[in-house]
Amino acid sequence: MSMCFLPYPFFAVDGIVREDIQSGAALGLLFFLGQFFCFLALKNGEASLITPIMGSKPIFVAVFILIHGLSDGQVSGKIWVACGLSALAVALLCWPSRNSSLSWTGLSLALATAASFGLLDSLVPHFTHQSNPVNVLFFVFGSVGLYSLFLIPYTEGNFLKPRQKADIWMWASAVPMGGQAILMSMAIGFYQVPTEANIFYACRGLWAVLLIAWFGKKMLLTESILSPSTFIRRGIGASLLLIGVWLTSLQ
Repeated sequence: MSMCFLPYPFFAVDGIVREDIQSGAALGLLFFLGQFFCFLALKNGEASLITPIMGSKPIFVAVFILIHGLSDGQVSGKIWVACGLSALAVALLCWPSRNSSLSWTGLSLALATAASFGLLDSLVPHFTHQSNPVNVLFFVFGSVGLYSLFLIPYTEGNFLKPRQKADIWMWASAVPMGGQAILMSMAIGFYQVPTEANIFYACRGLWAVLLIAWFGKKMLLTESILSPSTFIRRGIGASLLLIGVWLTSLQ
């Protein structure tokens, strides 16, 4: 993600000032903590249990906007309804099976993930428009790359040893993640729609279900074998999610 933002300073009209570095480094720390908590949560719990908690991120965004009052816009009643629908939809889409074990550590880390990303997205619109948005976003994601270097000593095994199969998929997944970061940062940093953008982003739960149903058997994933009740529940969740996205278009 950091590499995708390297060209940003060349598109900036204004030069880099100290405020760009300070704001970017502080916001980047929130982003890094969110990523850190996310991977720890997935390591300590099943994805089907963790994802619903992460779906509460739009609500955290709306709450933080009201608490610190830094956003130019206000969170309307329709957005609050859409936030609730998106969180409920993600929970229905990813509700765990009866045989799943509950990990309180994983759930707590997932909640910390949602809160960290929610605080970040609520602050980005304000600080990007205090200076040049391009420069601030460059330092946000640049600092995330620098902070990540401190994790290298804690990795398991030989960090530099090539892993042929794993490395290919790692880089293949890193590219769309970088593209996602650019699109989300533009929506939130340039156009100041943090809550609405996160409600749309919650659609990833629906896409995950569709992709698992499509590729699941080919990838030997057990999630592709679903009971009729699970299909019904996820269908309801997908419908609620689409209603939430539609509500944001009425602003």
